[in-house]
Amino acid sequence: MQSTGTINPNPRTAGFTLLELIVAISLVALLVGIIVPNLGALIPTARLDGSAKDIKANLTEIRSESRIQAKRMEMEFDLDRARFRIILPPEEQLTSDQVIYNDDEVRDQDKGWIDLTDGVVFAGAGDSRSGTITKGLYKVVFDEYGFTADQVIAVQLLNDSTMAWSVVLHGLTGQMEIEKSEMGEIAQPAPIGEGAF
Repeated sequence: MQSTGTINPNPRTAGFTLLELIVAISLVALLVGIIVPNLGALIPTARLDGSAKDIKANLTEIRSESRIQAKRMEMEFDLDRARFRIILPPEEQLTSDQVIYNDDEVRDQDKGWIDLTDGVVFAGAGDSRSGTITKGLYKVVFDEYGFTADQVIAVQLLNDSTMAWSVVLHGLTGQMEIEKSEMGEIAQPAPIGEGAF
């Protein structure tokens, strides 16, 4: 009699052996062991990057608006409460008579403030002439041509002051860069003397 089916000469053609499974699981465990501890370092860096880029973008917008509208524009930083806001020119600000409030809405004097990312605070702000302050309110003022002094606004982590990101603003050119320090150092703008012009 002839057999109608074929016989598989190698019975081990499908599936994985126990040794192959152990090797694969060991490699996955090794990769997880390497990657997971480093994720903790990436998250604080991302928070600092986000806050510094937000400040830089708002400063760029205010400088641009001051040049377009040929008006003095300001940005105010509340170093104690980790927030900032744009201050409109007086003719663009609404008076209390022009603002319509709902009955349920409480009048909030703190409107317009933008909070920094959770866990991020200001490390300081200042310029080369006045120095750096760490408390109170600080203003960056652009004139009608979009010019200001060279200034620095620095942010750091609330629970780790060794990481400080500084937004460095070059007042005449309007160029801005973010300088990162993992030693907690705040960048200082270079003093400009008479020979610089």
